[in-house]
Amino acid sequence: MESLELVKKHNAFESFNPMQEKAVAAGLADNSIVVSSPTASGKTVVAEIAALNCILQKRRKVVYTCPLRALASEHYNDFREKYSKELSIKAVLSTGDFDSSGKYLSSNDVIFTTFEKLNSLLNHRAEWLSSIGLLVVDEIHNLGSDRGPTIEMVLTKLRFLNKNLQVLGLSATIPNSKEISKWLGAKLVESDYRPIELREGVFLDGELFFEKDATSIVQHQDELSSIALDTLSRGKQALFFLNTRKRSEATAKKLASLTSERLSQQEKNVLENASEKILSALEIPTEQCRTLASLVKQGVCFHNAGLLEKQRRLVEGLFKKSYLKFICSTPTLSAGINMPAFRVVMPSPYRYSGFGMERIPVSEWKQVAGRAGRPKYDSSGEAILIAKTEFEKDDYFDYFINGEIENVESRLASESQLRFHMLSIIASDFVFDLESAEKFFSGTFYGSQSGNLSELFEKITKIISGLEEMGFVKASEKRIDATPLGKRVAELYLDPVSAHRLIGSLRRNMHNDLAYLFSIASTNEFYPLLSVPKAMQAELWERVMQHPEELPVDVNKEMFYDDGLLSKYWISLLLKEWIDEVREQAIVDSFNVQPGILRAKLKNADWLAYAALELAKILGLESHFIPLTKIRKRLQHGVKEELVPLCELRGIGRVRSRALFKAGVKTIADLKKIDVKDLEKILSPAVAVSVKKQLSARK
Repeated sequence: MESLELVKKHNAFESFNPMQEKAVAAGLADNSIVVSSPTASGKTVVAEIAALNCILQKRRKVVYTCPLRALASEHYNDFREKYSKELSIKAVLSTGDFDSSGKYLSSNDVIFTTFEKLNSLLNHRAEWLSSIGLLVVDEIHNLGSDRGPTIEMVLTKLRFLNKNLQVLGLSATIPNSKEISKWLGAKLVESDYRPIELREGVFLDGELFFEKDATSIVQHQDELSSIALDTLSRGKQALFFLNTRKRSEATAKKLASLTSERLSQQEKNVLENASEKILSALEIPTEQCRTLASLVKQGVCFHNAGLLEKQRRLVEGLFKKSYLKFICSTPTLSAGINMPAFRVVMPSPYRYSGFGMERIPVSEWKQVAGRAGRPKYDSSGEAILIAKTEFEKDDYFDYFINGEIENVESRLASESQLRFHMLSIIASDFVFDLESAEKFFSGTFYGSQSGNLSELFEKITKIISGLEEMGFVKASEKRIDATPLGKRVAELYLDPVSAHRLIGSLRRNMHNDLAYLFSIASTNEFYPLLSVPKAMQAELWERVMQHPEELPVDVNKEMFYDDGLLSKYWISLLLKEWIDEVREQAIVDSFNVQPGILRAKLKNADWLAYAALELAKILGLESHFIPLTKIRKRLQHGVKEELVPLCELRGIGRVRSRALFKAGVKTIADLKKIDVKDLEKILSPAVAVSVKKQLSARK
C-alpha cells in the first residue's frame, strides 16, 4: 500500500508501532475499523494512512471530524504541512457558520471539521457528502457525552447516504468498544501500546506512591509547591488540573515565584515578547490580560475558558516549546489539543455538580492522566492525585487508578436532544413516516445498543406532535413533512424550542434593544447563563417590575414559571452595556465574567441575532429587519449605532472609532477627506496608514 511508505516518509518513521501495525493488518485500506487504544499511542497516524489511501488510490474524498475546533485546527495544520504541497492534496478546515451548505468544500480532498459543523452540512443536504469515501471520527468515545447524539446522527445519516462508506473510529480505551464496532459493522483493533510508560500514583505526606514503588519528594510550603519544585529540579514540565477557573488562576499565581527564579535569559526574552502580545490582544487590556501577561513572564500560566483565543494559542505554543514550565488548567484542556507534560497533577478529583461535590468519572481521570509523558523527551510520564489521608490514598488507587472505566452509553433518548435531531432528519428527508423513522433509528447506536425502540418511539410520537404545534412539521397518518419554517429552523441549527421562543418574541413586535437581547438570552443555545449576585437580585426584580414593557414576555406570568427569568435579564443587561460602549473592564467587573467567556457569549449572541433575522424574513415580519441588522453589527463591534460604519474598517474597533467620532471624523466620507498626518494624531501612524490604504482600495 503506497500510503504506508508515504506516511513513514513524512513522519520520519522507520517502522510503525505495534498498534499501527495491528490496524494495517486488520485491513485499514478497505475496512471500517474502530481503534481503541491509550492516549498518545499514535492513532492519528492510522488516520493518515487510511486518508492517503482513500485520496490517492480510491480517488475519494475524506472527512475528518472531532469534538473541538482547536483539535480540528491542529490536525488540519499538521496534515497540510506534511502532505498537501508535496502530494498536491487539497485540505480545508471548516468549523464555523452553521447556516451554509459548504459548496466550496466539494473541490477539496480532505475536510477537517467538528461533529456539529458536519451535522449542519447534512441539515443543508450538501450533495458532495454522499461521495465521501472515508469518514474519520476522532474521540468516538464521545458517544457517551453530551455531544454523543450528534455523533450518532452524523454517522447514521452518512451511512444511509453512502452504503459503502468506510468509517475509522478512533477511541480511548473503553470497556464496550466491541459494541461500537458492531454497530458500525467495523473490525475492532484493541491495543494497550503506549510509547511512553504511564505511571499513575497518589501523593501523600511527602511520598509519591505508585503501584509497585514509592518516591520521596522534598516538602515545601504545600503539596502542589512540593511537586512543582521537584518537577523543576528534573528539568521537566507539569500540567495542573483544577476543578474551577478561580483555582486554576490562584494556583498559577502561587507557582509563579518558583518558576521565575529558574528561567534562563533566553527564556526570559521569549516570554517577555509573548507577554506583550498577550497584553495587546484587546484595544484596552483588562485586568485578566495584565495578570496573564505577568504570569507568562514568570514562566507559568493558567488556561481556561476565560482566555481570549489569541491568548490561548500563544500560551499553548509556549508550553509546547517548553518556555512555560507549568500550566494550571480546568479539565477541559485534557480533551483538547495535544499538550503533553512529564507530570499531570490533579489536586482533587471532585467537582461541583449542582447537587454538591461529586467525583469525576474514571474515564475523565484516564483522559487527564493520558497527557503525562512527552514523546522524544520522556521515557515515562506521571499522573498524580493528591490525597489528604491514608484512607483517601487507598480509595484513589482502588477507584481511579485500578477502577473500571465506564461503558459508553447512547444519550439519544434525551428528550431535548431527540427533539432537535428529529426535526433535522425530517427536514433533510431522512425520515418521512413512522416506517422510515423506525428504519433510521434502528441504524443508530441507541438502536444497536438497546435492541428495542418502543420506549424511544413513545417519545418520538410526543415530539412530532410538539413540532406540529410549533408549526415546524405537518403530520398525517401517512406522512411527516417539515414546513418551510421547520426546514429553515433545522438549517439554522436551532433547538426547535429556542426557535419557537424567538418567533413568539418577534410576533410581540419588540421595539427596544433590550427586548431583542432578552430574546437572544432566552434561547437554550445561550446557556449556561451567568449567576446573578445575591446582592443585586432585589434591585433587579424591582427594575423588571417597574419596566415590564422592556421585555418581550408577560413578566407577571413568567416570574412564577421561569426560574431563569432574572438570569436572562441579567445577561441581557450585559449585552446592552456592550453595545452601549461600556468599557470592557467595567463589564468584566460588574458581571464577574472573564474576557474569553464574554467574547464567546458575544459570538453566540451574534449568531442568534442572525437566526432571529432569518426567522423574521421567512415569517415576513419586516419591522424587525433593520433593528436586528443593526443589533448584529453593534454586537460584533460593541458600539452605538453611529459608529457602525467606521468599525467596518479593519483595525478600527470600539475605542478607535469613538476617538475618531469625538475628533469630528464621523463618517467614511470624513475619513477620506482627512489628511493622513492629521489622522495619525488620532490613531497610531501604522493604523492611520492602514485605514487610508483600505479607503484607497475601495475606489
